[in-house]
Amino acid sequence: KVAWTGEWYLSYINHKGEPLGSPESPSGKIFSFGQTWPILAGFAEGEYMDKALASVKKHLSTEHGIKVSTPGFNGYDPNVGGISTYPPGAKENCGIFMHTNPWVIISEAIAGNNEQAYEYHANTNPASKNEIIDIYELEPYVYAQNILSDEHPQYGLARNSWLSGTAAWMYVAATQYILGIQPSLNGLRIDHHLPKTWKEASITRKFRGATYKITLKREQPSKNFKIIVDGKEIEGNVVAPFENGEHTILVYLD
Repeated sequence: KVAWTGEWYLSYINHKGEPLGSPESPSGKIFSFGQTWPILAGFAEGEYMDKALASVKKHLSTEHGIKVSTPGFNGYDPNVGGISTYPPGAKENCGIFMHTNPWVIISEAIAGNNEQAYEYHANTNPASKNEIIDIYELEPYVYAQNILSDEHPQYGLARNSWLSGTAAWMYVAATQYILGIQPSLNGLRIDHHLPKTWKEASITRKFRGATYKITLKREQPSKNFKIIVDGKEIEGNVVAPFENGEHTILVYLD
């Protein structure tokens, strides 16, 4: 009722009641986290979720990752504060701020957009930067804090490695949402969002004193989703926890 603009969500309302992150904002018309956190929190569903994610793709997606916002603030704005101290396309001022990218990946997985979730993950994977290391300029085995976006003349240049919560969030995005191995109160929930090109994946997961050897496999021809734990098929998609030992989980994907 308050934050929806028709295509995406507002991100801020200042003390004067003025919005930031709206189509009327001269700069910072849309922020990525203004779209993802309503989805992660369970408030945005159906058409709202689909439109918000479509707006992220349309306005914020680049070949190197998702920008935090657009367009950039061109000069310091005391009403906005610190983010406007950077040039457009750098860091929090419409740069590809890596900490916010996993939230987009998780949101796409929640929406069932498996291919898009994996594409965003692959685009931001440091290992994918080997071929453009002269542009990227950071270690291709650790996440940057930020990458200069297409609003900056040094587009693709990464900065501040080892200085980000990105790795922890990407671990959650990859293991709990793309692979879909989710810890829950009642056990391990299997809710995968693998791209169609993946025919099989293997995971070792330690959980509450036990070790689980998990294989996700697509059968040909396609069959119904089922989970077999230590040779016995279970109902539903939650594997009840064991107290100890090693256990084999075979998941046939539909």
